[in-house]
Amino acid sequence: MTLGNRIAALRKTAGLSQEALAARLGVSRQAIGKWEADASLPGLDNLHQLAKELGVSIDALLAGEQNAKEAAPDGDDAPAKETEEACSTSFATTEDVTSLLEQQTQREHRRQRRMLAAAGIPAVLALLALAAGLVWQGGQLAGLRSQLALLQGNLATLDGSLNSLQSRLDTAVTGQGQSVSSESLAASWDIQTKEYSPAERRVLMALFATPSTITDDCAVRFTFVLSDGQSIVLDAERGDGDAFFAEGWVPLAESYTLNMSLTRDGETKVEQLYTEPAFASRYEMQLWDLPLVLQSASHVNFSKTLTLRQNAGDYDIPVEVYYSAEGRPYQWPVKAWVTATLEDEEVLNLPLDTDFMQPGGENSPGEPMGPVTFHLRFSLEAETFEVPWKAEYESGELPRLDYQLHILDNGDVESTYSLNP
Repeated sequence: MTLGNRIAALRKTAGLSQEALAARLGVSRQAIGKWEADASLPGLDNLHQLAKELGVSIDALLAGEQNAKEAAPDGDDAPAKETEEACSTSFATTEDVTSLLEQQTQREHRRQRRMLAAAGIPAVLALLALAAGLVWQGGQLAGLRSQLALLQGNLATLDGSLNSLQSRLDTAVTGQGQSVSSESLAASWDIQTKEYSPAERRVLMALFATPSTITDDCAVRFTFVLSDGQSIVLDAERGDGDAFFAEGWVPLAESYTLNMSLTRDGETKVEQLYTEPAFASRYEMQLWDLPLVLQSASHVNFSKTLTLRQNAGDYDIPVEVYYSAEGRPYQWPVKAWVTATLEDEEVLNLPLDTDFMQPGGENSPGEPMGPVTFHLRFSLEAETFEVPWKAEYESGELPRLDYQLHILDNGDVESTYSLNP
């Protein structure tokens, strides 16, 4: 089990939502989500508070409850209070910290490769940059191992070293001619979905960020780097206080990375804020396990007709619809029907019931959030069709019933799915 898995499991055991835990720690909900997804590591100061809020020691949080118990010395008769105090001020072993940092380094290497590819840097430059990054990261990690071995008893020194390395690992270069920030550029930030357009397959995003250091000439820019190679740049405007706001439409893609660039005193620095690995699937309905409508054909020698048979059957099509935090679906089928054609002639047009998508309906949850699976169901009776026999059928290329599922969504876009075996 990873550190992120343990944080998520302990949070749920404690009956806390990500928002509630974030409020107690004084961090953003996105930070909790990134920790639980193993996209980043909490700082040492956050680890102390995180373990306290989840009711475990730091050793148990990092190494697991079982490992923490095995690590405890036998015959310890100290009072429970002293044990608890010792746990609250102890940190993980060198091996635990090293393992976590190696995992973070591996993720950083993968992220750097994706960022370089998305920025369109030539392959040779990308490989050189990646190799340099690997050497730099390896040197930093080796240096940290040495410091941990020498200064494990000095918590203050260890705290500073770990936070320094983590800050460097969480920062990536996303453009040429820009420097890498050695500290977090944003004291706080957030991203929200304001509107989704299924017809145009794009999302209206609202973003805000408060720079960690404010100057009169501060300029903030947000960049969405999409998995299909597009980059969407949104220039932020400064509000009445220290926060910067931006809003813009972002086309759907399989995934995206959100970067923030901060320009002040003539220098531009870039920081990666967030990666969304399942962007499109969070808005578009998904159809799973499309069924195949069975049919058969027969012909008697010297007969002037070909007989095709539609087999009787009951069919089920799972449809996954994603709901926003307000309990509204982003995309859903407004109308659905199944057709069958035989030699360009329509022989079946079966409407399907789609009155189940809106919240509060008979088959819908009252206040859904996230993905909810519904079902399109239909039944077909056994039926026989006859067409005139043609000489070209002798080769074995027989006509077939062509079954199609049609869905008209709330963006007035019709999609067609084959149900043919």
